[in-house]
Amino acid sequence: MVRMALPYGDKAVEVDVPEAELIDVLEGRDAPAVDFEAEFDRAWRNPIGISDPSVRFKPGEKVVVVVTDHTRSTPTKRLFPLLWERIRSRVRPEDVTILVGKGTHRSPTEAELERMLGDLRQEFRVALHDCDGDVVEIGRSARGTPILVNRLVAEADRVVTIGHIAMHYYAGYSGGRKNILPGVAGRRTIEQNHAQLTDPRCEGCVHDTNPISEEMVEAARLARVEFIVDVVFDKKGRVARIVVGDAEAAHAAGRAFWDSLFQVRVGERADLVVVSAGGHPKDIDLYQAYKALYNAAKAVKDGGTILLVAACPDGVGNEVFTDWVMRCRRPDEVFDVLRKEGFRLGGHKAVYLAKDLRRAEIHLLSSLKDDLVRRFFLHPASDPNAVVARARERHGRDLRVLVMPHGGETVPVVPTPVGQAVR
Repeated sequence: MVRMALPYGDKAVEVDVPEAELIDVLEGRDAPAVDFEAEFDRAWRNPIGISDPSVRFKPGEKVVVVVTDHTRSTPTKRLFPLLWERIRSRVRPEDVTILVGKGTHRSPTEAELERMLGDLRQEFRVALHDCDGDVVEIGRSARGTPILVNRLVAEADRVVTIGHIAMHYYAGYSGGRKNILPGVAGRRTIEQNHAQLTDPRCEGCVHDTNPISEEMVEAARLARVEFIVDVVFDKKGRVARIVVGDAEAAHAAGRAFWDSLFQVRVGERADLVVVSAGGHPKDIDLYQAYKALYNAAKAVKDGGTILLVAACPDGVGNEVFTDWVMRCRRPDEVFDVLRKEGFRLGGHKAVYLAKDLRRAEIHLLSSLKDDLVRRFFLHPASDPNAVVARARERHGRDLRVLVMPHGGETVPVVPTPVGQAVR
């Protein structure tokens, strides 16, 4: 018997799988340990696609540093002081604004802001983006989308972003340009950009031909992003690489490194995939935890079973996602809502979930009430081993199991059997 601990909020839950049934435990590859400050210094001294970033700042200029919000694991309060140390001789603290790019997410709580920024809140001005607030148009994309961004960004002399690079299930990758769109963009811009997700090129780990990603790149260019500071985590959640430089060139280097760690080949699809969203904050709500389900669905057989382990202390996490599901008696009715109303941000998650439910029986181990879980057409679970036993009943004694402890950031690369296309 193989016993595995799966991240669940700030804790872990254990699941047991007989060794004969276990195909593999899918995780990213190990990366050499790095000293955080030494790695930042290496990246700063070797910027990608730009010259010395320090000389780009001039006294009296308005500097906006766009950082990710509470739903991301970016170590902002460690990165920002290292950045500040290298530009402080050219920039006054009162000319710097730390802008939290929360897109359409809720605002972070005081405790979350403290965890994200710490003492930086006393030393610098901190602003929270409001996608329905003071946004201005800075241009239009090649597809005609008006690029609306936070006025602070539009009026800044220098814009720098701090984030982290990983797979994103329809934008290709997080990090870089995503700090601008959706991070500090207006709701209209975000919705028009995300409405393209029905395009089959809008997939995880697809960048150059992905229309959503391409428009994000345009937005970052229009916002005149000076440079990015992005981290890549290893499978243990440690910073393994830092990239500094041009918004596209540095991001390309970061995502290539991420691919080398987290695109994992597996020889066969499984009857049962047991997947954790990766713990807090990746499982802060069902809306965020879905990313792990997206990856798990790539590795499950048609008619298979998925167990998603995600604490979801904030509940579902999106009103439109909830509304679309609540109006449906069966998962497939979500597609009728989409046809009648067209794309709405948040509703897309209901569409993705309905697609997954066509292929697999999905169980959820969470803090959500059982009735709510069932209303999302999922099976509430309290014991992961009971789900393994149920899968054995469904699929027989030759059960084949894959376990993904960090499903939000592990991309299975699976052979495509005849008649079964990869999503």
